[in-house]
Amino acid sequence: MRFPMKSALVALGLMAALAAPSIAGTCDAELPALKAALAKAELQPDIKTQVEDMLSQAEQFCAAGNEQQAADVIADASSMLSSQ
Repeated sequence: MRFPMKSALVALGLMAALAAPSIAGTCDAELPALKAALAKAELQPDIKTQVEDMLSQAEQFCAAGNEQQAADVIADASSMLSSQ
């Protein structure tokens, strides 16, 4: 009876390991990309301040583990950058 339990735990661990990169994607990949895009962008001062504030917000969400809120803020900031 121990064998099925052990197999189930291994399967759960494997699923968690495979899901981890997709969960960490926004904070580990998109946030640095947004920082790089902001550094290269030529923006009006008020737009730049807004995007910097949004970047700070996204960093706070990432630090708190709120990946979805960070993704939403990053998407909004990215669209602001691309529209300029």
